[in-house]
Amino acid sequence: MASQLYDSFIADYYDESPVVSKRLEDVAFYRHAARDFGDPILELGCGTGRITMTLAEDGKRITGLDLSERMLERAVTKRAALRVEARERVHLVQGDMARFDLGETFRLVIIPFRPFQHLLEVRQQTDCLDCVQKHLAPGGRLILDVFQTDAERMHDPVHMREMLVTEYKTDDGRQVRVTERVAAFHRAEQRNDVEMIFSIRHPDGRQEKLVFAWTLRYFFRYEIEHLLARCGFRVTALYGNFDRSTLADSSPEMIYVAEAS
Repeated sequence: MASQLYDSFIADYYDESPVVSKRLEDVAFYRHAARDFGDPILELGCGTGRITMTLAEDGKRITGLDLSERMLERAVTKRAALRVEARERVHLVQGDMARFDLGETFRLVIIPFRPFQHLLEVRQQTDCLDCVQKHLAPGGRLILDVFQTDAERMHDPVHMREMLVTEYKTDDGRQVRVTERVAAFHRAEQRNDVEMIFSIRHPDGRQEKLVFAWTLRYFFRYEIEHLLARCGFRVTALYGNFDRSTLADSSPEMIYVAEAS
């Protein structure tokens, strides 16, 4: 993940949430991309290693970079559970995705599942892309995934009400109900303040409510294309979902594949 806010309680609930654990279509997409473009691979905002470990098991050498110490601790645990050969292919680094120097280049750099949307300022965004440019091997590719912005979520007060995201039970018996709301709209800055509320019933009957609050930057199609061009990239493919379908009005994703121009 791209922000130190993930050093909060969220790291303890991240992997078991169905929002994450049942998100499989992007894993298949990145496995396919790794076969197409090769390794070594750099994953920015690797979090607990959901995609990192899968690519290592596929035989790919991969470096995962994340700012959150607690998320990386979970990634270290996952790495330890891999077969020896796969474990040796994983390198984990604590660092800022907008300011890093790893001293090597990569055939593929991926930024999956929204961490780029935690970079709120244009300077942070261009700094990140400049770092990627410096770390790409000749002929290498960048894959950047952001959601396609829903205009309603930029202004409609209905989204300020709590809405159910998921309910699940953890392995240690906690019953978790997750709701989400927009706490504030900042249209001039293309940002929403978002709250994710965890209502937890522990096995001993104790009730707990935890609020995960963060600010999310939303993007539009040509804004990303201009950012990429400004930082020396050329878009070679743009998909609207992980099935590689063409971007359309109803597409949930904007997935950019780019090379150094």
